[in-house]
Amino acid sequence: MRYRGQGSLEYLFMVAAALVIVAILMTKFFNPRTGTVHKLGNTASNVEQDIDSSLNSMISSS
Repeated sequence: MRYRGQGSLEYLFMVAAALVIVAILMTKFFNPRTGTVHKLGNTASNVEQDIDSSLNSMISSS
């Protein structure tokens, strides 16, 4: 009966490790300088500029 609390302690360590991994992934994803959200914003901005220039060239050529 010496190791009765070992299971719950291991469970707590696993939950803590999972929370640390989730925290690291969230900071990488939502980092305003290099994260995925920043990259998607740049891509959307570039696409918007391409569409705008295409529409402007179509309007001016008519």
